[in-house]
Amino acid sequence: MRTLTDAERAELYFRLWWSHDGQWFLKARDELGLERAMELNERSIESMGRIEMRELHRTLGAPEVTDAAGFLPMAAAVHELVGLPSKGEMDGPSAFTLGVHSCPVWPMTERAGLTESAPGCRGSLRRRLGWASVFFPVDSFRWTRTHGRPDGNPECGYRFELLST
Repeated sequence: MRTLTDAERAELYFRLWWSHDGQWFLKARDELGLERAMELNERSIESMGRIEMRELHRTLGAPEVTDAAGFLPMAAAVHELVGLPSKGEMDGPSAFTLGVHSCPVWPMTERAGLTESAPGCRGSLRRRLGWASVFFPVDSFRWTRTHGRPDGNPECGYRFELLST
């Protein structure tokens, strides 16, 4: 371990944690069935999204988020934090789009033989729901997956929109 840099140790730990996630999902699928395992996974991912965003917002000492323009840099930052490089741009006064360049979950989905149900893709919207719900009531916004393939060719696109109330 002494030969590894801090960055190499962090990367190794991150890769190992991703394997834990996949193993948990497969065990839940075996025990409860695919649909129930996916539902539990999505609920967990949404909660994890809230934790990620709260901690990142606090750690960065970022300003209060009250609108889409304020949320965009936080959404881009949390994407970077979790290893999902993205590029965002405003799409009107109350919306933005994010292009996600690669997906570390898709190779795990392929290895598990779950490409037809794509649990990673289902969970990605729930994670984003968790991120946004730190700043906005759940019924005041919408995330949509706009385009792309889970393998990143072409890249996946997501749109965040604050709804009129």
